[in-house]
Amino acid sequence: MGEKVSYKWLPVVEEGFCNGCQECVLACEPQCLAIQNGAVVLTHPDRCGSEEHCIAPCPIGVIKMDWVEYTGNQSIGKWRSSCRGEKNNACCCQCQHKELV
Repeated sequence: MGEKVSYKWLPVVEEGFCNGCQECVLACEPQCLAIQNGAVVLTHPDRCGSEEHCIAPCPIGVIKMDWVEYTGNQSIGKWRSSCRGEKNNACCCQCQHKELV
């Protein structure tokens, strides 16, 4: 039997397009983003609550949310408190939580 593979809804930055303005970093309450070498980087995916606060502040729209293979702390950001009643992998906030075995 193989290891359980999990996915987490995380911000993904289009490589080579970030202008380093730091707007997304300032908007990220859990402080999981940082500027490194002039561009934003997801430095602490385990802190990310998948709330998408970093998306709108980006003036050039290079941050998108996507399902990323994840092996960190599974209890942080995996389910929003409003998603406890999910059915068929869909929840009331219309995000699609995935967990593959």
